[in-house]
Order: sequence, then C-alpha cells, then structure tokens
Amino acid sequence: MDEYDFLGEIALADDIDSFDRAITAFGSQTFRAKSILAIHFHRSRLPKILFRWIPDETLRQLFDERYDKLGYMVDPFFHRAFTVKDWEACLLRDIAPDRFESSEYFTNYFGATNMVDELGFVARIDETSAVHLSMGRNHGQRRFRATELAKFQQLAKVLAPKLRQVLVNQPAVEVMESQPLDSRFHAMAHARRTDISMREAEVAALIVQGHSSRAIGLKLGISIQTVKVHRRSLYKKLSISSQNELFGLLVSYVGSDA
Repeated sequence: MDEYDFLGEIALADDIDSFDRAITAFGSQTFRAKSILAIHFHRSRLPKILFRWIPDETLRQLFDERYDKLGYMVDPFFHRAFTVKDWEACLLRDIAPDRFESSEYFTNYFGATNMVDELGFVARIDETSAVHLSMGRNHGQRRFRATELAKFQQLAKVLAPKLRQVLVNQPAVEVMESQPLDSRFHAMAHARRTDISMREAEVAALIVQGHSSRAIGLKLGISIQTVKVHRRSLYKKLSISSQNELFGLLVSYVGSDA
C-alpha cells in the first residue's frame, strides 16, 4: 500500500476496525513495525485497548497479561498523554524518564518482549482521556531513524485527529476505575500494615517509572537530599533495599488486587 492509498483509506475510515486495517497494513510495511496498537487512556480508569496487531506470540501474551493491569501505569506515553495540550508524536526514548532503561519495568517488560524501540503519538480528547497509537520494533531490527520519526510526525498530523474523531464517534464503553500509581503504593503499604506518607508514595511511584533522585526532586519541587531521605524512609518502612524489590511489591499487590 502506498502513502496515497493509505491516506485515502484513513480519510474514509469511520470506525476503529477500518482505521486498524489501514494503519496495520501501512505501518508494518512502511515503518517495518512488529507491533502496532491503539489505546484509549483515562486518568482514573483502566485503559481500553482499541486494537493491537502483535504477530509475535510471546510479545502478544505479555502485553495481554500485563499492560492493562500494571504496564500502563509506568508507560511514558500514558503520562505524556495528560501533559500535552493537543497531540504529540515522538519516540519513547525521547519522553522516558532518565533512568527508564535501567528500571525494573523496562527489564521485565521490554526485555521479555524483545522490543528495542517504539514511536507513537498521544492526542488529548478532553481533560480526563486521550488516545494513543504506537509502533514497535523487536530485537534484530535497528531503532527508528530521525527520518522515520519525521515521516511519522507528518502522518500524525492526519492520524491523530482522525483516530480521535473515530473514537469519539464510537459507542461509549464503561471501563473500570483505577487508582493512580502513588495511591496504589499508599494502599499497598496500608495492606501490609505499614504507614507511609503520600509524599513517600509519590516518590515510590516516580522511582518505579524510572526517574532518578535528581529527576524526582525536579518533578516534586524538593531537593535531591530530601528525595533521598524519603527514599530511605520508604525502603525502611517496607523492609526492602532496592528499586527491584519496590517494583516487586507493586506487582504482587496489583496481582492480588486484581
């Protein structure tokens, strides 16, 4: 499918299925993507997977098992979706936290799925929801080049508003409510009969997302030394000594909560 035919099909798409067929055929060929998916994000509800094309069985199984239970909460695209005013197309690595690739989530999710790169866009629908389109590449492929990102960004000028329009025109589907990540840490600690402050829960949430102490301080408007104090206190109260263990507690809590 050439670009002219693709844009024609996108223009005629009037539902998620027709958008899915067009973008999957074009994206897998033009961008050599090994996964293409679209997600409806909500601030306080679980994400709704609009469609996903993931030929690799291992990657597909991991995505189905983990993403809507935990993965989205530490997905940089999810957090980016509620900071943009309209829409934005970018590489995952350009918006990820500074320690994202050394985070336990990156190791357990990206490492297990063999993904090596991802690009996508997020587009706001309203104050509480947004839509996301993503394309990924696996081991054995090179990362997306600057020219490919530029092409995707040009196409996103059409794709982002179109996907948003198609989604808004679909029948509303009720999705379950979901706690923010910091609230989950607070609830997890309470379930363990441990009292942590909401500030410590905020620090915990940023740690598992892959933020360094310096980045956490900038986000919360506190000094790096104060971050380290909160971190030490948090680890002591939870009887852990590493980010890996902190992430493990979250995984266990989310699994039992589900």
